[in-house]
Amino acid sequence: MYRTILLLIIVSVCYRNLYSQTDTAKLNSYFNLLEKNQKVMGSVCLYADSVFIYDKATGYADVVKNKKSNVYTQYRIGSISKMFTAVMMLQLIEEKKISLDAKLSQYFPGIKNSSKITIEQLLNHRSGIENFTNEADYTSYMEKPQTPEQLIAIFEKLPSDFEPGSQFSYSNTNYVLLTFIIEKITKSSYAEQLIRRICARAMLADTRVGGKINTNSNEAQSYNFAQGRWAATTETDLSVACGAGNIISTSKDLCLFIAALFEGKLISQTMLGKMKTMRDGYGLGMVQFPFGERKFYGHTGGIDNFQSMLAYNEADKTAVCITGNGFDYSINEIAIALLSVHYGLPFTLPDFEKKVDRAFAANSPEGIYGNGKTGMKITVFKEKDQMMAQATGQQAFPLTAISEYEYKFDLAGIRILFMKNEAGDLMQFKLTQGGKDLLFSRE
Repeated sequence: MYRTILLLIIVSVCYRNLYSQTDTAKLNSYFNLLEKNQKVMGSVCLYADSVFIYDKATGYADVVKNKKSNVYTQYRIGSISKMFTAVMMLQLIEEKKISLDAKLSQYFPGIKNSSKITIEQLLNHRSGIENFTNEADYTSYMEKPQTPEQLIAIFEKLPSDFEPGSQFSYSNTNYVLLTFIIEKITKSSYAEQLIRRICARAMLADTRVGGKINTNSNEAQSYNFAQGRWAATTETDLSVACGAGNIISTSKDLCLFIAALFEGKLISQTMLGKMKTMRDGYGLGMVQFPFGERKFYGHTGGIDNFQSMLAYNEADKTAVCITGNGFDYSINEIAIALLSVHYGLPFTLPDFEKKVDRAFAANSPEGIYGNGKTGMKITVFKEKDQMMAQATGQQAFPLTAISEYEYKFDLAGIRILFMKNEAGDLMQFKLTQGGKDLLFSRE
């Protein structure tokens, strides 16, 4: 349900149509290695031009019961649910049952600024409504069933963070409200509309609104890896998540869903164009992922310790999906591995045995640096004579010196500029990628 913040290591690629030549043996070696080192439990899928190219499951749906997962295991997909909610709302707009500029006050006048907030602003997170999952009391009720009336009562007390339309701020509140609006318009449940409007049209056999997790029905429990073992985590009641994060699915079904969306089976190309139009990095229930010169559209998801990622490239009709219930490794690295092997790009299996000395001097670029806004940490170190950088949970990448304190990694379009303090120590660096700057400070 929460937006996942990823540092994308963007690889420059040349187009090659190699669907039939995807090195499945290499992918099997990669995922077997991840499973052996207890890095990931989940399922992945590659789908291209109406053909399943690769699918693989690793780990356990239920560790205690020793139930292995398979490619039909259902995972909570978190905020990928927002894509489904957005599609259903756009279908209703095409049916002229509502409009993008309809006001929230028509349905929930007790929400602050509801007379100014439009359906479009709910869809693209520009409503200004505070994200209720960030509130201090959220954890007191997140695992308990909630009625729509109870949630609306909570939302009516939320502050407005800014004037509607003036800024972007990711808020799960927006998509819970959209869920209730869909139900009011259709006079039926969100779960029923999901089956009728999307699952039936896209031929999704293993996608539905989730309930209490039942591992005996091939649903996965989520886990955290700590002290050398997988430990079960919290279980959000999905009556709280609603259309912001209440769907369970498989990586195979999600590939079929996004392919159907881009093939025009769910909404018109005009409406799809609106979904794809980005403002501050977000469209209508959709984000954009760069992979070299390729452009993918989709969404990420996270709820409890479930993580997921779904993306689609229109140019070659490639869909990639990762769903999982346990991660001690970067989901972004998994996506890079899948796409690198799929497109025939150089890819080396990770070495989990390699140790790096973490003792650094303040006047050397080597050190551990953190960015408080994203929560990401990057370690800069030397390996023999090569300067390297490694984000937490990701593979290390080489840095090439441009000047004494400026480095680059061209394959990802990364520039790193180290900065001295008054004492002459290198205590910060600025990372530039994709036209955006992030400041990291030495820990």
